[in-house]
Amino acid sequence: MKPSMACIVQIGSFPLSSCRIQGGVEASVFGLAKAQSVTYEVHVFDVPRIGGSHVVENMDGVVVHRFCNQGGRQFAAGRQTVEMAKEIQALHPEVCHIHGTSLFAWLMYRELKRMKLHVIVTVHGLVRIEKFNALRKGISAKKIFQYLYQGWVEKRFLSHLPAAIVDTEYVKSRVNQYPIRRKPVMHVIPQGIDETFFSVKCSKDSRMILSVGAIGERKGHLFTLKAFELAKDKGMNAQLVIVGTIADKHYLERLQNAIAQSKYKIQMSLYTDITDEALKKLYEKAHLFVLHSEEESQGIVFAEAMATGLPIVATQVGGIPWVVENGRNGLLSDYGDVEAFAENIQQLMSDTSLWQSMSDASSETAKVYHWHIISNRIIELYRLIR
Repeated sequence: MKPSMACIVQIGSFPLSSCRIQGGVEASVFGLAKAQSVTYEVHVFDVPRIGGSHVVENMDGVVVHRFCNQGGRQFAAGRQTVEMAKEIQALHPEVCHIHGTSLFAWLMYRELKRMKLHVIVTVHGLVRIEKFNALRKGISAKKIFQYLYQGWVEKRFLSHLPAAIVDTEYVKSRVNQYPIRRKPVMHVIPQGIDETFFSVKCSKDSRMILSVGAIGERKGHLFTLKAFELAKDKGMNAQLVIVGTIADKHYLERLQNAIAQSKYKIQMSLYTDITDEALKKLYEKAHLFVLHSEEESQGIVFAEAMATGLPIVATQVGGIPWVVENGRNGLLSDYGDVEAFAENIQQLMSDTSLWQSMSDASSETAKVYHWHIISNRIIELYRLIR
């Protein structure tokens, strides 16, 4: 039986290799496209990248269109939206799904709507909040420009959307607080995770604590280090492994220096460039997942960790409490409260029965993040907007 929608177009950052997925947006677009490709013809238009050439390739059953950005800036990438939109129009898609609220995404949306195509947008994170938090830590001309310009683009884009997909009730509530006259109707559908995470099982007996998140200030790895040291000072027997792509080279240097100067540096490891397969092997060795985030719209890594059965120690910020239920599948504390974070780590590393109950709850919670479940919900939404 043929599906009612022959062609779906996804527009957003797409990994160069299925073995190396960098960032939550790449993971989301890849996971959704792969899930939809089982039933539909799916084309992905990747965000133009610096250098290279225009190529079309097949990756895991998904047709990927890659464009080059010779200008090296978002403005230059935005100029290519007309060319990209023409290629999309030639495919006669039933629905175009844009990921993100950047200038490129907004220009793509306007061009596709001008062509009278059906378009839906997923909001991935809140730029206005992220840039404001960065500005609070230190004022610079660059940070001021990013906050004003990118925040303005996001607000303008959202004000023109009749509807949007958001991943948690937190994002929905924050968008409703934005100073815009017309707010989009928001459909709360979480981001899913790669199905292979459900076949990975964490360790009941190891003493390894795993933290996965981009190496940048927003993920709070320096706070995690301090909390780990506090817990070690109180006699905790454990090792800490931090994994993440490099988002901020200066922060990476600070993190490396902090590890080098720590009296527990032998029990600390930092990996910045590993394959997904290597990451899953670390999940198999891990006993606890921790991340001291400053802000998350959802936090895909929490769902990935829970799928392996890991209890979570995290911060009660952003959309995290909608993923990690404090006292059930993890323990939450305030951002910046290193002592409370350390106590939560100690508690889960020492209390076997608590660890087991939270591990079971994590595995159960993770079931809602299967991509095939989420894909079906999104397909139903596509049908509504057609």
